Amino acid sequence: DVAGIDPYTKASSDVYQDLFGEGSFIGKGIYDVDIFERAVNNVFQENRILSHDLLEGCYARAGLVSDVLLYEDNPTEYAADIKRQHRWIRGDWQIGAWMLPFVTDSNLKIKENTLSALSRWKIFDNLRRSLMPLFLLMFLLTGWTMLPFPWFWTLSFTAIVLLTPMIAAGRQLARKPTDLSYSAHLSEIRISIRNTLIRFMFGIAVLPYEALKYTDAIVRTNLRMIFTKRKLLEWVPSAMSGRGPNNLSSIYLSLWITPFTALITGTALFYINVTTLWLSMPIFLLWLMAPAIVWVLNKAKREVTDPLPDDQ
Repeated sequence: DVAGIDPYTKASSDVYQDLFGEGSFIGKGIYDVDIFERAVNNVFQENRILSHDLLEGCYARAGLVSDVLLYEDNPTEYAADIKRQHRWIRGDWQIGAWMLPFVTDSNLKIKENTLSALSRWKIFDNLRRSLMPLFLLMFLLTGWTMLPFPWFWTLSFTAIVLLTPMIAAGRQLARKPTDLSYSAHLSEIRISIRNTLIRFMFGIAVLPYEALKYTDAIVRTNLRMIFTKRKLLEWVPSAMSGRGPNNLSSIYLSLWITPFTALITGTALFYINVTTLWLSMPIFLLWLMAPAIVWVLNKAKREVTDPLPDDQ
């Protein structure tokens, strides 16, 4: 099993490929250069396209291949991963215009958008995904402070976040491979559920921070496209980003929004509804501890190896 939370590293099936016979190009693949150039010739404006993969795949078409394993480095620190997500979101919003009936080509002429409805949905789905942290955070805060039955909104939030991974775990439980014993199969399910719950708790812990960073990427991109027209291709490759500050105090300064949100919301609930304050206390504790959790996760894992004796 390939560890990680990046869907690009774990794709073995794809709903677009399975249902529509069309995958998504993610920048890695085998393609005919001449046909590719013909498909995207004079299509894009200069200095406009940052995240080119999806849009190129929409024009040239792409298929999913699941029997090729590509090794590449992933960020080892949370700050580096957020920088990458920030760049991806900026790129996604810069191609948002390709959901519209008309687009501007390389000569700045307005032409009919020839992308299929499926391709436009893929672009929209990326924009939707970038808004999820902000919407989930507002969902929680509104349910606690303005709506009746705060316990219901807290449970609804939990169900929204956990529903998909729990359904996947249930399918995995029901489909035991023939070459695995029941004990080994249950052990895999237990590890899968444990990892899902860890990711769930971490996702809640950093929710205010990710809502802030993702919203920053969205607002920054739209301001640049509409007004300044500058820095649309701003990009620092992961290999050149370097290691960020990794002491606890600097991480608290970087993730200040998470404990700040906990303190402000907790204080408001103290005066509005003390019962809701106690109900939301586990989430507040996660927000207060989020920088410390990131600090622990940033520490490099030590590989435990048994050295061979001299005679071996």
